[in-house]
This record gives sequence, structure tokens and C-alpha cells, in this order.
Amino acid sequence: MKTLRVLAVLALGLAGVVRAADAPAADRPKTREEALTRAGVKLTAGPATVPLGKVAELKVPAGAHFVGPDSIKLYYQLTQNQPGGKEVGVLLAKGYSLYFDYDDSGYVKDDDKKELDAAKLMKAMTANEDEANAERKRRGWDEMKITGWATQPHYDEKTNNLKWAINLTSSHDQFKEVFINESIRLLGRGGVMNVTLVSGGGAAFKAAETEAEKLLAANFAYIDGQKYSEFKSGDKVAAYGLAALVLGGGAVAAAKLGWLASLGVWFGKFWKMIVAGLVAVGLGIKKLFGKVTGAQPSQPPPPAA
Repeated sequence: MKTLRVLAVLALGLAGVVRAADAPAADRPKTREEALTRAGVKLTAGPATVPLGKVAELKVPAGAHFVGPDSIKLYYQLTQNQPGGKEVGVLLAKGYSLYFDYDDSGYVKDDDKKELDAAKLMKAMTANEDEANAERKRRGWDEMKITGWATQPHYDEKTNNLKWAINLTSSHDQFKEVFINESIRLLGRGGVMNVTLVSGGGAAFKAAETEAEKLLAANFAYIDGQKYSEFKSGDKVAAYGLAALVLGGGAVAAAKLGWLASLGVWFGKFWKMIVAGLVAVGLGIKKLFGKVTGAQPSQPPPPAA
């Protein structure tokens, strides 16, 4: 029933968009932002300062736009994304997008850096990919395949940031184009701000990575009392460390049973749904824009998951 409700809402959301495709070419939206606005998504244009939940703030630069909590569900539905309930915003910038969600799991200790074994983590991430794609296909979504690391997991002790990036392909083009999702985990006192950088591959990714890194360093901040350095004895401590964050955080259930040796059990049950939630957000926007204009946006977000 939940799936049917989601599809019903998606159909309603796209109805106005599809009707817009019948309008004269001069009246059709020329950018992804205009297309999203016509579909009912509320955007905050920069420069502006917006909250990220109750723990952080983001300064939206000029030229960029922000999708807030009041439009998150619609935005995810229009782009074939399955929200997890912890989303706090999406930044749409030229050439890339940043997706923010906050997990109040507690203070994540960073003393397990040696567990960031790239080969073992990749093996765990791809173990049940076929099952995940069966679920995506059942929902009418494009299948996704992870083809390796674009950037292996690494942790910066100075900024308390964990970062990695994966190469992805999609059945949308028979798995030809390689695009990249970079995951950034900004550790805080009470939890983790999960940031996903959506970008194309190659030079596009490098440029987006550089710009996003500068933006987060200058424009993102935990509010007073929520910084990682403000941890105090007695605060809630997460039951997992850095390596489990790479696998989605919830892998702590398996980690407690013996780390990677038991991950097969955990992923056999839940990886299907996790990957089903990693949908082609950028690709969804390209499709949405195509329905409206019959063309591509002037600032197309590259396909990404």
C-alpha cells in the first residue's frame, strides 16, 4: 500500500509537468530550477542562510538554490528517490548537487581508522547488488551498478570529516556512462551530517569535488553546542565507528557479531532495500526536464545516485 501511495503522489506531481510539455516552446522552462518550481518544488535562492535540521546551518551562495524540508518529499518523488526520513535539505549548484541528511546516532569515535580497508568494504558494498537491482526493477527504476572506488575511504582528523566516492553506472544507457557519488560524513557532537555529492565523472567530478569542498569548508557549520570538539563525558556515543559509516551506519548490527565475517547475513536481508534507496537523482531530474521541454536543461545536473 505504501508503494501504491508513493506512485499515486508521483503521478499527481508529474501531471502538471507533463501538461507543461504541451505548451509553446517559448513558455517551457529553460533550467532545472524552473522545471522543479513548476512541478511544485519550493526553492530558496542564494545568497541565503538556511538551517539543516536543528544542529547546523548552510550559507547558500549566489546562483545556487536550496530545497528545504517543505519540499523534500516531492523533490525525491519527482527524481525517483526513496527518502529515508532523515533528509534536511538539498543544495542545487552549477554542475553538482549536495544532499544533506542528519543521523542523531550520537558521537562517533574516530579511533578505528585502521578498519577503513577499501578492498573489504567494496566487497561488502557489492555483495548483494543483484538483489538490490531486482527491487529497483520491480519499482520501475533504473538498475544501478557500483564499478569501484573513485576515491577510497579516508578520514581527516583535523576537520573530523570522512570521505569516499564510488563509480556508478545505470541501465538507463546500458551501463555505459560512469558517474560518481561522493559521500562526506561531517562528524558532530550528537551525530553525523551525511552529505552526498552528485556529479558526473572525470573532469566534471574533480571540478565539482573542489567546489563542494570549498563550499562546505566556508559555508557549513554546526551551531554552538553541536560541534565535534564540544563532546562531553556523559554524551550519547554511537555504537559504531568510521568503517560502519561507509557501509551505511546501520551495519553496526553485523559489526557487533564479528565485523566483515557477518556482513553477508546483514546485507542479505537489508542491502536490497538500501541500494533500492540509492536512486539516480540527477538522472531523474534529466528525465523530468525532458518531459517538460523535450530538451536538456542549460545547467544539467549529471546523472547520479
